[in-house]
Amino acid sequence: MPDPTVAMSRYRHAQFRQALQAQGLDDSASSVWRVHDFDSSLRSVTLGLVEQVELALRGRLDVAAGARFGSRWYVDPRSFRATFDHGAMLRRVRSALEHAADPAVGSAWRERRFERVPFGMLAEALSLGELSRIAAGVEPATRDEIAAAFRLPPATLRPCLQHLTHVRNCCAHHTRIWARKFRIPPPTFGSPPDLVARLSSLPKRTPVHSLELLAHLAETVGPCDRHAAAVRRLVDEHDDLVVGIGGRPTWAAA
Repeated sequence: MPDPTVAMSRYRHAQFRQALQAQGLDDSASSVWRVHDFDSSLRSVTLGLVEQVELALRGRLDVAAGARFGSRWYVDPRSFRATFDHGAMLRRVRSALEHAADPAVGSAWRERRFERVPFGMLAEALSLGELSRIAAGVEPATRDEIAAAFRLPPATLRPCLQHLTHVRNCCAHHTRIWARKFRIPPPTFGSPPDLVARLSSLPKRTPVHSLELLAHLAETVGPCDRHAAAVRRLVDEHDDLVVGIGGRPTWAAA
């Protein structure tokens, strides 16, 4: 009979214990639980910021491309770069529509006609990964407008979204991010000056670097006070664990 007191696998417990040992920290059972809770809270804050950025990406992509090619712009190959595989994208979109959880989307797709589904509705059924591929594939004027809305150099939009999707997937699937570097790195930024400054002292591919970048993107939508307060509480209460995320995030400073 399964033990009802078991809250994580032995493998996961060992992962966190080994990470603590690698950082030269106490690796007792209580410390494993503490760093596990810290990691869980950090992932929750990260997902909250990702959500803010993802929702903005849906809207900004639709507004920028829709103004040029209409509300069903994704059906029109002219909306994309010449090298973009439009047919493959439509096949993935079709699959997403077939499995859409939103009843309104399902109703619009009943006749299996893309013309019945404007992108604003379609976006609700797309993963962040697919949204990122679409945003990276749109024609240059649309891409530049989206990048400007997020205060990013146009050339960095695609790798930035790829990194963001990777971070989101790690957090959503409960992958430990404490004392670990992200596999897909963010781009190197030469502008804007404030983003360069806030990232300059933070090691790339670490949670703190990604949090700082996410905060920059999310701040183009609105204040991130709630998320900043949550991170500030975390690092203040667990100062010794900051080493495992690459340092203190400046955006969450008091």
